[in-house]
This record gives sequence, structure tokens and C-alpha cells, in this order.
Amino acid sequence: MTELPNITVVIVNPLTPGNVGFAVRVLANFGVSNLRIVGEDPRNDQFAQMFSVRAVDILERAGIFPNLEEALSDMHASWAATARVGRNHSVTRAAVPLPELPDPLSVPGQVALVFGREDAGLTNEEIALCDLAFTIPASKDYPSLNLSHAVAVTLYELFNKYGSEEPPEPTEAKPATREDREIVYGFFDEVVDDLELKDYRKPIAKQVFRNLLGRAYMTGREVTTLTGVVRKLRDLIRKKK
Repeated sequence: MTELPNITVVIVNPLTPGNVGFAVRVLANFGVSNLRIVGEDPRNDQFAQMFSVRAVDILERAGIFPNLEEALSDMHASWAATARVGRNHSVTRAAVPLPELPDPLSVPGQVALVFGREDAGLTNEEIALCDLAFTIPASKDYPSLNLSHAVAVTLYELFNKYGSEEPPEPTEAKPATREDREIVYGFFDEVVDDLELKDYRKPIAKQVFRNLLGRAYMTGREVTTLTGVVRKLRDLIRKKK
């Protein structure tokens, strides 16, 4: 059973090795074998190993990274879990409910599910590194979940809805890389800077564009085509100015 073969769980600065161990066990429950940890290395901690039970091999293979940007460098899509959701006017905090996440198996590459610290979650800057943010529906009085519980609920939802006994069909289309998207983001930023918009609206417009592309799961060819169009728009605006 292939289950969720292209999911990578990324845990940012976990406070307790024991919680990492519990999370590792959850990965094994739902057919996920890829784990990355940002911060200190808990792999040799006795509690992390003990609570991993028979999934300790996932813990031992986990990648350790100094920061989230490096942990996501080779991911094709990244989805950040957050309990702090902005209102409708907050584009940086716009989050989709967990049940509305798309099929990760439809992404022809690795999808990172990013979870933050047990006490404070992810920072705004860390969320901004991801393609989209999602939230787990919970009580308004106490919306923050324990790390391993958040991982369990998320993987259960994706496993129950999208887990497959058959491997995904191979495709010749290669997914856009982070570098591909950064190029088109750069040209779009220049377009926005050259438009007659109020200064406070410019970062909002830039973030909305990033949000849209983050939810689009574009191929490399599609992003290359979009980059060419946005670059020509920039050149046309500058020529007219």
C-alpha cells in the first residue's frame, strides 16, 4: 500500500523530544516515512526513541536542518499548520480549513506539511515561506493542539480522503521548483512596484499573488510560461513610463 508516499512532515523547533517520538509513531500509522526536524537533533534522546516504539527507524532517518528555509529547499509544495488565522482582510494569515486541503498525491513531487512549536506554533515569517497555510477546526476557546495530535489529525484527514492502494500514475510533467516560483515572484514584485498603487497596498498585492500560486501546484513549464508573460508586462509598463 503506497498510502501517502510523497508527504514529508517538517517539525519546527519541537520543545520536547518525547513529542517528536509520538509524532514519529503517527507518521508510521498513516504510511508517511519522511520526517525533517528544524532545530536541535532529538534522534538519540531516550524519550524520542522510546515513544517512537516500532517506528524508530523513521526517527533515525530524519533530516536535521538549521532553519525552515533549508528544510523546504527541495520541496515542491509546502503547507503550514497554524491555529492563528487572520480575518478576511489579512492575506498573510489567510488559511484554508484542513478538510479543504487538496489531494497531495496530485502534486508531482514532495509535499511538506509544516508544524510549529508546541507553545507558539509557527512565526509569520515561517508561514510566509510556505505555499499555503491551513488550520485544524477546533474549539474557539482552545484552538491550539498538541504537536503530535495536530500531526495525527492532519495525516488522518489526508489518509482517509486520499490514501491510495495504488501508486500515482507517472507523469512527464515536472513540478515547478521553489526557484522557479521565486523568479516569477520577483518579476511580479517589479510589476507591482511600477504600478500606481498606494504604498501600503503593494505588499498586499505581492502576497496575494504568492498565495494564488501556492495553491496552484503548477508545473515547471507553466511557471516558465507565466514568468515570460509577467516579464513582458513589466517591460511594457516600464516602456510606457
